[in-house]
Amino acid sequence: MDLLRVEPGRFARYEGAMPSEPQAPSCGPDSSSSRLDFEQGRLPIWAGRLHVHHRAGRATSVHAYAVVMLVTRGESKMRHAGDLVVRAGDVHLIPPGDAHGAGGSNAEGWGVAFHPDALGEDGGGANRLGPLLRVRQGCHPVLRPTVPQRRRLARWMRLLSEEVARDEPGHEEAARSLLRLVLIELERMTAQTGASEPPSLGLSRKALTYIETHCLEPLSLAQVAKALGRSSAHVAGVVRQETGRTVGEWILECRMAEARRRLRGTDERVDIIAERVGYADVTHFIRQFRRVHGVTPAAWRRKATAGAP
Repeated sequence: MDLLRVEPGRFARYEGAMPSEPQAPSCGPDSSSSRLDFEQGRLPIWAGRLHVHHRAGRATSVHAYAVVMLVTRGESKMRHAGDLVVRAGDVHLIPPGDAHGAGGSNAEGWGVAFHPDALGEDGGGANRLGPLLRVRQGCHPVLRPTVPQRRRLARWMRLLSEEVARDEPGHEEAARSLLRLVLIELERMTAQTGASEPPSLGLSRKALTYIETHCLEPLSLAQVAKALGRSSAHVAGVVRQETGRTVGEWILECRMAEARRRLRGTDERVDIIAERVGYADVTHFIRQFRRVHGVTPAAWRRKATAGAP
């Protein structure tokens, strides 16, 4: 996943920075296909061991999913809302659309990545990001949990990595439940730290937050710019420069996330889903969906729900 070298499904034994934390199995099934399915949106959640290594000249990375990393050993120098160092015992939160990059690093830990549609029918996409929204609003992206909090978080992440590697009935619902536990633990951490840092919300972050909130309504670059009190050209330039995507591409991404959630979790007809995610013309919706995912919504639904109980 961008600057993170991921080993999906392989859980190497390690000596973490947390005493008595659960140890992962020494090996696991090769699930490289699960990473591809996650990247293409067919799986809403990925979890496993992460290794962050120094890569000279590595460009800034931006992705449309959220990442939570618990560092268990080593440290990583990062560029994320400024320069920071993430050390063993820290938790690094990366919301969708936040630009970030790695400097010198030998960090290892547990990682969870999830699309905004991961938690099913519990409100709008922005509302499901929990504590990651605080990072979007200007809070520091690194949390320093207590030892009991780290142990619990490591346990939830380990169990989550095992669930996403399985192909058993109910594994997706179990994974969503474990992800909720991860987010609850993060909420506890942020509630304890409080709003100690003043908000420092950049224009691109404001734009993404507005898009996530209003993406299912008729929405355009001009409307986003008007809401932010800036010109369309200025908003377009800043968002493209900082995230590598246009405002229109972010609107499309948010709508596709909601479409995937409905395709995976409901039996609604494709034309109904098209209307619910902001497309009056179902043909246009199908064309846009195929452009993003390479298949029609119906074909995507068949593959995503194959084997579901």
